[in-house]
Amino acid sequence: MAERIHGDVVRIALDKAEGFPFERFAVSFYSALMGTNFVPMGGIKDGGADARDGSIYADAGRSETYYQASVEVDTEGKIRRTVERLREFGREPRTLFYLTSQTVKYSDRVERELSDELDVTIIIRDGSYIVAHVNDDQGGRVAFEEHLRHYTDFLRSVGSSRLISPSKHVKDPAVFVFLSQELERRSGNEKLVNSVVDALALWALEGTDPDAGILYEATKVLSKINEQLPSVQALVAPRLRQRLEAMSSKSYTGGRAVNWHRKEDVFCLPYETRLRIEEENTADETLRLEVLASFQDRLREAQLSGMGNVRRRQAGDVALRTLQLAFERNGLEFSSFLREADAGEYSTITDCLAVALREHGLTGKVGSLVGDGAFLVLRGVLYESRDPERLYLQRLSRTYALLFTLNTEPRLIDFFQEMTGEFRLYVGSDQIVRALSEHYLNEADRMSRNTLLMAAELGAKLILTEPVLEEVVHHLRASDFEYQNHLAGVDEYMNFDIARNAPHIALRTYLYARINPNLGASRPKSWPAFVNQFCRYDDLHRASAFDDMRRYLQLKFSLEFESSDDLESVVDLTQVDALADKLAHVKRGDLRLARNDALLALAVYGHRKNRREASNFSEFGYATWWLTSESAILKHTREIVAENRARYVMRPDFLLNFLTLSPSGAAARETFKTVFPSLLGVRLARRMQSETFNEIMDSVAEAEELDEARRAVEIARIADRLKSDFTRQYTALGNNGSFSSLDALAEKAEFNRKQN
Repeated sequence: MAERIHGDVVRIALDKAEGFPFERFAVSFYSALMGTNFVPMGGIKDGGADARDGSIYADAGRSETYYQASVEVDTEGKIRRTVERLREFGREPRTLFYLTSQTVKYSDRVERELSDELDVTIIIRDGSYIVAHVNDDQGGRVAFEEHLRHYTDFLRSVGSSRLISPSKHVKDPAVFVFLSQELERRSGNEKLVNSVVDALALWALEGTDPDAGILYEATKVLSKINEQLPSVQALVAPRLRQRLEAMSSKSYTGGRAVNWHRKEDVFCLPYETRLRIEEENTADETLRLEVLASFQDRLREAQLSGMGNVRRRQAGDVALRTLQLAFERNGLEFSSFLREADAGEYSTITDCLAVALREHGLTGKVGSLVGDGAFLVLRGVLYESRDPERLYLQRLSRTYALLFTLNTEPRLIDFFQEMTGEFRLYVGSDQIVRALSEHYLNEADRMSRNTLLMAAELGAKLILTEPVLEEVVHHLRASDFEYQNHLAGVDEYMNFDIARNAPHIALRTYLYARINPNLGASRPKSWPAFVNQFCRYDDLHRASAFDDMRRYLQLKFSLEFESSDDLESVVDLTQVDALADKLAHVKRGDLRLARNDALLALAVYGHRKNRREASNFSEFGYATWWLTSESAILKHTREIVAENRARYVMRPDFLLNFLTLSPSGAAARETFKTVFPSLLGVRLARRMQSETFNEIMDSVAEAEELDEARRAVEIARIADRLKSDFTRQYTALGNNGSFSSLDALAEKAEFNRKQN
C-alpha cells in the first residue's frame, strides 16, 4: 500500500513533470478520485491526440463532458484552444475539466470568465488541488508513485527530512468526534446510538393505525428503515427490538412513545403521536416551500440582469441542492459553521455550487447566470438568514448528525479502510481455527473468515507464524485422535446434543455438518474427507502436514509466513523464556504453548521497534499487532505493556465491527443522496432529540479547539485504545460482544429443524 505523500514532494514533482507523464498521472488520479471513466479520443478525425495539444478525453458517463491534462503555463490560452479544437471536429462541449500541473491564481474567477466567453462550463483542477487531494485514497497515491515519483528521486541522493503533514482525517473533525464517541461507548454507554435508533423507529412507524389494522412487527419496522437507508442495517438491526420495547414503557423519556400489542407482538404509534406527526409532516412540506419562496424573494430583490422566472426557479433549486451537498461532503464542519454566530467565510460552498450546477445540466452562459443567482442566495442564507431558512438548515444539521451517528459518513469508512491498509497483523491460531470452522456456514455468518479476507483486500499484511501453524496442525491432530478413539463408526448416528460436547471446534464443525440436512450433497462424506479440505488426511500425522497446511492457509487468506527464527531475531530470548514461565499455568502447564504466546507478544514490540513505528508517527496509531481473542494472558503481561507504553493484542471484534459491518463508501454516499434531497431528511431530523444533537456539536467544538498536531495525537491514542480494548461492547456482534459462534448458529439450526 502506497504511503502518504508529503505535499512539498508533490509540488516538486509537479514543477518538474513533463507533458505525457503528467497526462498519464492526471487520468489515473482523477479517475480514482471521482470514479470517472475516461475514454481517449484517439486519431486526428476525433480531434484527439496530437503531440502539440495533448490528448482530449471524453466522459463515458456524461455526454458532452471532456477532460484535458496539461503542463502548459498559459492555462487560459490552452483552454481556449482545446474548446476550439473540439468544435473543429464537430463536438459540442458543455463541460470541460482542465487538469494542470501549474498553480492557477484566482482559479474560480478564471473559470467564470472562460465559461462566459466560451459558453462552456470550465472546471480547473490545478496543482494546489492535486496537492490537497492526492492522498484522499489509495488510487491517487498509486498514480503519483507510478507516474511522478521519479521526478523527486534526486531528493534521496542529497538526503531528505520526512516532514509529517496532517492528512484529510486530521484536518476534518469527523474522525476525531467519531472515535471519541466510540470511546464513550466502550463500557456499554449506548445513549447516543439508542437515541438515533429511536428516531428511525418512530419515523418507520408513521402510518400505523390499529383502527385500520395497520400494525408492524419489529421485522417490518426494520424493513422500512432498510428500504430507505440500507447502509445502516448493521447498526440498527441488533438494537431495534430492544428499543421498540423500551419506547413502549411508561418510564421512557417523555412518556410512552410506542404502543406494543404484546399478544400479536406488533407495534404502532399512539393516537396522539399520529396526529402530531401528521401536523409535523404538513409543516415540513410547508417549510420547504417557504424556503424556496424566500430564495425567489432574494433573487427578485437583487434584480439580476437576465434573470427571469425560469432562471430564478433554477437558481433556487441549485442553491437548495448546494446546501444539501455541503452537508453530504462536510456535514460536521458545516453544521458547526451554521451554529457559530460569528463564523467566518465558508469557502467549500463554491465547490458544492459547481457540483449542483453540473447535476442540473446548467453549463456555459446559462450556467454562469444561474450560478451567480444561486451564489447570491447562498450568501444571504449563510450570513443573513431568514426564519424559514434558518429552521430548514437546523433540520438538515440534525439529519446529518443522525446519519453520522449511524456510521454512514463516507470519511469515517475511508479512515478505517485506510487504517486497515497500514496494519501488520500476526494472526492468532484461534482466529485461523475459527475461520476453518466456518467452512459450512452461510457466507454472511463466516465472521472470522470474512474479517481476514477483507483486511487482506484492503492491504493489511497478515502474517502466519510457524508457532501458529504448529498449533493449527496440532488442533487437527487432536481432533483426529478424539474421532478415532471415540466417534469412528458411530458418527452416522450422531445428534446435536452429543455433537455439541465434542471438545475441539474442528471436530464439532464436522459433526454439525454431518447432521445438518440443509447441506445436502455438501455434507462431508467422512471425517478423512473433511480434513482433506485443508490438508492431506493421510499425511496429517507426518511432518509434511505442516507444509501442506501452510500453503493452503497462505493461498486461502493471503497470509505471509514467518518462521520461529524470524520471530526470535527481533526479541530477547531471555525475556521470552521468563514470560513463558509466567504463562505456563495459563496454558495448563504446556510450556510449548506458553512459549509460543510469549514469543508472539514480544515479537510485536520487536517489529514495532525495528520498523520505527513510534518515531514515524501516523494518526492510525501502531501498525503491528497480534490479532487474537486470547485474553487470559493479558493480566500476566501488564509489566511488559507498561514498559513499552502500548498494548500488543488487537481484538478481532474491532476489525469485524469497523470493516465487515460498515457500509461501503459508495453505499454511504448513496444514503446521503437519498436522504438530503427528500422530505425524509427533514422528517428524521424532527425525531432526533436536541440533547443528542448538542452532544455531537459540542464534540465538534472540542475537536476544532485542538490544533492539527494535537488532534492527530488524540486520534492515534483513541484508535490504539479501541483496537486493544477487551471491555468494549459491540452490540452489533451479539449480546456478548463477540463473534457469532459456530455453536450458537448450530443451536439455532437445530431449533429450526425441530420446529419444522
